[in-house]
Amino acid sequence: MGMEGLTVREMAEALDLGQPTVKMRLRVAGIVPVSYAGPTAIYDKSALEAIRNVPGRGRPPKPKAEEQEG
Repeated sequence: MGMEGLTVREMAEALDLGQPTVKMRLRVAGIVPVSYAGPTAIYDKSALEAIRNVPGRGRPPKPKAEEQEG
């Protein structure tokens, strides 16, 4: 009997995102695991498309260093 579904690691690799980003998007989208394999959460394959549609916040731009005249 094979296990259906995806782990956070598998989703991160498929979307080329970090695991913390995938976890955050799962939380924002309100997606819960369908089962567990020990401590590992297993998500339905539809979660992959759902988190792909969650907008990323991105990193804030770095402040530009102002040139000081002196």
